[in-house]
Amino acid sequence: MTALFPCVTFGQIAEMVDEGQTSCTSGSFMFILLAPVLCGCWILASSYRKKLRKKYSLVQAPAEDWILHLFCPFCTLCQEFRELKCRGLDPALGWMGYLAKQHEETLTIPPKSQVMSI
Repeated sequence: MTALFPCVTFGQIAEMVDEGQTSCTSGSFMFILLAPVLCGCWILASSYRKKLRKKYSLVQAPAEDWILHLFCPFCTLCQEFRELKCRGLDPALGWMGYLAKQHEETLTIPPKSQVMSI
């Protein structure tokens, strides 16, 4: 998906990092708009990588965010996608899908102590 439509992957990541404040569609659109401007999408993408690192206290490695997005954007987007997925946030579901999944999981948990009385 990222190799053919990196804008969609970025949109999914942006939606999860911003906790639904930025939709996948608007994130993808911003990415597409900046692509022709000297491949300026790396500026936007590196800012979201920085937000992701700050949110989860991740180190900046193996290089600075802007360098990774400038020279290896597809790998960097895939890494960010996997990081969110490993933390239980599936970017492919979107923020509302994540919230629905969380709500569904809380409904299926039985009460802790159940006692039958006569």
